[in-house]
Amino acid sequence: MSRGARLLPAAALLTVTAAGTGCEYFRDTPEQELANRRWRQCAEELRDVKLDRVDTDGRIWFTYVTMSERDQMLECLEAAARQGPRLPEPVPGATAGK
Repeated sequence: MSRGARLLPAAALLTVTAAGTGCEYFRDTPEQELANRRWRQCAEELRDVKLDRVDTDGRIWFTYVTMSERDQMLECLEAAARQGPRLPEPVPGATAGK
């Protein structure tokens, strides 16, 4: 058996191990999962808010078109925080329009 043929199974095992570890790397943190659940719940009735990102600590970054929808989203997220674990304050950002 050649040296290259012996290294092939070891390389394949290393690749599979690295891929499995990579999946853990890309999994959301518990804070992100909680923030995403809250976002989905609060955004159900709102048309003009958009989730930009959720940081690993659970901070929600979003954009809005109307001040009323921004306020509704912030109020809903605050109410959710009173009923469960607190997350960092959300960060709203205005968009130029639709």
